[in-house]
Amino acid sequence: MKAMKTIGTVAVVLATGAGAAAAAGGTHEAKGRIEHLNPRAQHLTVGHQTYRYDPRAMGQGLRRGEKVSIVYREAHGHRYAIRILPAV
Repeated sequence: MKAMKTIGTVAVVLATGAGAAAAAGGTHEAKGRIEHLNPRAQHLTVGHQTYRYDPRAMGQGLRRGEKVSIVYREAHGHRYAIRILPAV
């Protein structure tokens, strides 16, 4: 009986760890020019795709027409920018 509890506990720990790893690894990258920028609505548009972002954390110095590289995560039908960097 004790062996069954140990195996059950190990299985739960492994399943939880795998789920967390899958959630953490769901980032994507996009590159392009900023076509529309709206800090009040907290979104920007790059190549017909709209991304939500925090203008206080990432929006300093962003300008329309600037080439950027965006690392984002999709959740609840929206794209949330994690990092916005100048494209090289």
